[in-house]
Amino acid sequence: MERSRERVRARRQRARQREQLIAAAVKQYIAAWDAITDCETARDREIEDLRAQIARVHERAAEQIAAHRAQQALAAAAIRDQGQTDDDVAELLEISAKQARQLITAARADTDSESSSAANPPAPAPLVPKLPTATESSAIAGPAQNGDGDADADAGRTGL
Repeated sequence: MERSRERVRARRQRARQREQLIAAAVKQYIAAWDAITDCETARDREIEDLRAQIARVHERAAEQIAAHRAQQALAAAAIRDQGQTDDDVAELLEISAKQARQLITAARADTDSESSSAANPPAPAPLVPKLPTATESSAIAGPAQNGDGDADADAGRTGL
């Protein structure tokens, strides 16, 4: 009889130990689940912050590029105003005549909008020069190199 009671106590003890181990494992699982959720939340927040930062970089670059394109347009117009033809401007800047005309037109439109805004107090936003196509933008960006990497020599030959 004593042996029988001892076996029952041992079984109950093992059952309690199993229940404790299971409860501990469940707690561990839930803690890991919470940690995973925290990691995913932090990751998503960081990704969103980085996307916002990327958007700001794109905006800033677009503004700077627009300003540089406007400077290119003003430079082309200044050359044209010195008595050069559109073809001469194109040759000097190593761009097509169409691109030269577009730059000159954009500079005039920008200048016209600035002068009209001075006469009219509620000024509209300044016009941005017409953006060239992808193939045109590489030509507008600056003189092409002649293949040997000597851009200064090219500039000397074109009178720049």
